[in-house]
Amino acid sequence: MTEQLDLSRMRRILVVNSRSGPAKLAGQVMWGAWAVASYLKTAVQDADVIYLDENNEDDFQEKFRSAVKDRDTVGFSVTSMQIKYTLPLIRYIKEKHPGVRVITGGVHHILFPEQPAGALIDEAVPYELPRANFLYEFLPEKVRGTYRRERAQVLTGFNCSFKCSFCVNSVRNCRYEPRSIPEILADIDYVVKEFSPPRIYFRDEDFFFDIAKAKAVIAHILEKGYRFKWEATSRVTNFTELKINDALLDEMRRAGCVEVRFGVESGSQKTLNYLRKGQTVAQIKRAVTQCVKYGISANCSFITGLPGETAADREETFRLISELHELGPLVVILGPQVYRPYPGGTIYEEVKKYGLKFPASFEEWENFYDNNPTGSVFDENPSYPWLTAGENKRLPRAWEVVHYGLNWSSSSNPVKKLIGFWFKHAHWNLRWFGGPDLALFMFIRKKLLRSGI
Repeated sequence: MTEQLDLSRMRRILVVNSRSGPAKLAGQVMWGAWAVASYLKTAVQDADVIYLDENNEDDFQEKFRSAVKDRDTVGFSVTSMQIKYTLPLIRYIKEKHPGVRVITGGVHHILFPEQPAGALIDEAVPYELPRANFLYEFLPEKVRGTYRRERAQVLTGFNCSFKCSFCVNSVRNCRYEPRSIPEILADIDYVVKEFSPPRIYFRDEDFFFDIAKAKAVIAHILEKGYRFKWEATSRVTNFTELKINDALLDEMRRAGCVEVRFGVESGSQKTLNYLRKGQTVAQIKRAVTQCVKYGISANCSFITGLPGETAADREETFRLISELHELGPLVVILGPQVYRPYPGGTIYEEVKKYGLKFPASFEEWENFYDNNPTGSVFDENPSYPWLTAGENKRLPRAWEVVHYGLNWSSSSNPVKKLIGFWFKHAHWNLRWFGGPDLALFMFIRKKLLRSGI
């Protein structure tokens, strides 16, 4: 189909972002739906646009039913996991307001452009709409509160030019697209003036891919004398003399950079090659060491439980986690999370060979994640055919031992430090990802403790 949405039939528009799981992601920015609402507001003449994000509305159902009454178009931005929560809303529209046109778009349709959308949907959009504007009038109040109290976000670029085999970018024909420097700087100035955030996350799959943009942002912060702390994501391969060198790291520190996030993924070079990361273990160590040298936290994410990953490969990852942890409290380990074959990525195509069945139509995705091993990122009971029964049982708890063992053992909080000492020495060092003590701790952590200690 032609990649051009017919705007002539729209004026009174409702853009909806439904939740993606039982728990709402309150306070988080939903960039895709926000971009769509902003685009339609600017592209449709005399547009009357309402934007509702279920994650950030306590009375979402009431607001949704009130808003849809006088709309001519309702658009839903969906990932595969949102379909369960989006379809009931679409059914309500078709039952109560059959004259309203329903359009769905987002990552799910981009990944499955040929999959039937069904009779409930008037049009499915399997491509990205323009993302030139992000109108702050659509930013939910709960997100505004998060911006003021905790951390704001400023978008600095779209997509990624690398094609890691577990990522949707490996099946999408996309390349990195930086926003213009004037747009970024104007957003920073607005966010600082409007919200005075203590911290800003420069939202970007690789903030330093366009090094000129990154340097312009850093120079702007220093020139303006802004005092907020900030964080960004980078590939470890950016840490070279031509990009993130000692001089730039010193400027980053002076400009308030407190954290750089890395997709480390594995300590096995064989696994890194399989994932098509385009990086080496030596580059990982150098990037993390350089951050620590300049007092910048290095947040390192890891994956395990991949098809073809051997016990020896996994142990190389565990050894790298330990080695990075020993660099000090500035190193934070995220994971290792068990690989989940979400739609997208060339590995997703590979796991089908193991007999996992995936829906063939839009509506069939509604209950797919209820009784399927490809559920929550922190699903505790997967049953992947490429893992043994013991691995399916143990590996999902590795991240618990790492977080509450290694990360907490570096904490300045004495309670966290004591708990961390136990799980580090009694569990992590022994590679013991189980036991009644861990089960009891996680029960208490999830059910009783709300303080975040």
